[in-house]
Amino acid sequence: MGDDLFSRKFKHWREWHNAVDFLTNLHIDMDEAQVFCNPQDPPDVLYQGAAFEIKEIMDEGRRRHDEVKQARKNAFQHKDRANFTQASVIDLLPEDAGRLVVAQLESMAGRYHASVKSRTDLLFYVNKLEHWFDDGPMPSANLFEPYGWRSVSALIASGVSIVFYANASAPRFLQDNLGKVRRRYESFAIE
Repeated sequence: MGDDLFSRKFKHWREWHNAVDFLTNLHIDMDEAQVFCNPQDPPDVLYQGAAFEIKEIMDEGRRRHDEVKQARKNAFQHKDRANFTQASVIDLLPEDAGRLVVAQLESMAGRYHASVKSRTDLLFYVNKLEHWFDDGPMPSANLFEPYGWRSVSALIASGVSIVFYANASAPRFLQDNLGKVRRRYESFAIE
């Protein structure tokens, strides 16, 4: 069934793809040919002055590799039968995403030197099963400032981007999107 895109050797591809999804959702007229994986990690991905360090938030105890192996096994065992199951869906509001990000920031405390954080844009890929993003209250940027990163953002699933925090030295496109929910397929008012 081909290469496992979730294996370690595809880490750079996944990070690049997360950054492209995040930037696409911001509607900044981004050219993905200008998004580069950085061989000197951190940061993971570079784009026009942005230096993204990318971290993934998954369900507790969840291992993506197990899901891929199980899906492969199911595909071979049930070739002609579709398996449809219903699962309850949990709303994921901006405040909820913010809490997940703050918990990760707490767990990362001390892992990066202050000089690295001050020039790095932290991007969390929120990859939660059975969660559906919905609008709601936005957490205050003040929650994220004490951690010392130049900016803190989230990509939720692949279609929603939020910039939770961006200081004055962050790239302008991050500052301009601070505190906004940006969706890949959002309607625009024509003026």
